[in-house]
Amino acid sequence: MRGLEPAHRLQGRQYPETIRDGAGQDHPPAHFRELRPPPAPGHPGYQTGPAVGVDALYSPDAASLRRPWGRLAVGRKFAVWGLCLGSLLLFFAWGRQNPVVYLFTVSLTPLPVYLAGRRLGSLAALLLALAVSLAIYAWKPGPEIIAENLEFGQLLLMGLLLSSLESRGWSADRSIICTVAALILVGLVFLLGQAYFAGMTAGEFFSQKTGEVTETLSRVLAGAGEPSPGAKVLGVSLEEMKTLIRSLLPALVIINTGMVAWINVVLARQLMALFKWEKPEPPLYYWSMPEWLIFPVLAAGFLLLVPVPLVRLVSMNLLAVLALLYFCQGAAVIAAWFQRFRLPLFLRCIGYPLMFWIPMPLLVITLGLMDLWVDFRRLHQPQDA
Repeated sequence: MRGLEPAHRLQGRQYPETIRDGAGQDHPPAHFRELRPPPAPGHPGYQTGPAVGVDALYSPDAASLRRPWGRLAVGRKFAVWGLCLGSLLLFFAWGRQNPVVYLFTVSLTPLPVYLAGRRLGSLAALLLALAVSLAIYAWKPGPEIIAENLEFGQLLLMGLLLSSLESRGWSADRSIICTVAALILVGLVFLLGQAYFAGMTAGEFFSQKTGEVTETLSRVLAGAGEPSPGAKVLGVSLEEMKTLIRSLLPALVIINTGMVAWINVVLARQLMALFKWEKPEPPLYYWSMPEWLIFPVLAAGFLLLVPVPLVRLVSMNLLAVLALLYFCQGAAVIAAWFQRFRLPLFLRCIGYPLMFWIPMPLLVITLGLMDLWVDFRRLHQPQDA
C-alpha cells in the first residue's frame, strides 16, 4: 500500500493514515475492490477457495481425529518410563542379596536411565533418577541409606550424563570420556566431603576406603564368601592381591567407570536398534584410537624400569588406563569380525562375554595394539584398494 501511495497522489486521491500505515491492508477502499476480478464460479470436484490452512488442520474436528493416536503415544511413553523405573528398583533389590549379583546389577544401572533419556528426553531421565532416589530413601529413611548407596546414585548420574550428551549430538567416545571425567571429579568431591565430616584427613579417609574396596574385591574374587588367610586368587595370595589393588586403585576406579559406561552404551544401541526407536547410528566396531597414543604406552612401559617407587606407581596406573582403551579397540575388531562373517546372535552372546574371561582381556588388548599396524578392519586402506 505504501508503494502505491505516490501514484495515487498524482490522481488526486489521499488515503487515511490507517490505510497508509498498513492497518487497513485487509480492507482496501471501494475503488480498489472494484479493480479485483470476480471470483471464479464453483466447480464440482475442484477447489475454488483458499487452500486449507494451519487453523483448519488444528480445528476441533481435526483434533478429534488425532486424539486416539496422541493418547496411544503418551501411553507408550508412560509404559517405557514405568518399565525403566521397575528395572532400576529390581536392580537395587537384587543387588542387596549377594556381592556377585550386586556387581552385575550395579553395572547395568545406567542402562534404564540412558534408554529413557534417548527415548523420552533428558527431563524424563532426570525424573526417573529422582523417582528411584526417592523410592530408595522412602524404603529406609535416614542418612545411612544415602551413604550406603552413593555408588548407585553415581551410576544413575552416569546414565543421565551419557544420554544428555549424546542427545546433543556428541559422539559415543567423546560422551563416555567426558562422563567418566565428570564422575571421577564428583567422586573426589564426595570423598573430600566425607573426610571432612568424619574428622579425618584426606589420606586417612582414602586409606580406609581403599581397605574397604580391597576387602570387597577380594571377597568377590574369592567366590562371594569370607576369604581364608591362605587362599589364592589366580595363583596370587590374597595379601599380594590386596597390595596390588591398593597400588592400582586410581586406575581401577577409572577403568571400572569407563568399562561400565562403554558396556551400557553398547547394550543401549543394540536395544534401540531392536525396538527401532531411533535412526541407526554408526556402529562402534568402526571405532579406533588415535595412532599417537602408542607413544604414551611406550613411555609408560619404559618408566616401569626406573627404580623410583613413585614413578613406577604412576606408570603402572597410566598403563592400566591405556590398556582399557586398547581393550575397547580390540573388542571393536572382534565385533567387526562377527559382523563380517555374519555370526548368529546366540554365538555372539557367547563370544562377547568370553572377552572378559581371564586371561582373554590380555589377548583382546594385544589385538587392539596389533590393529594399529595390521589394520584388521581395513579402515586405513584407499577406497580403490
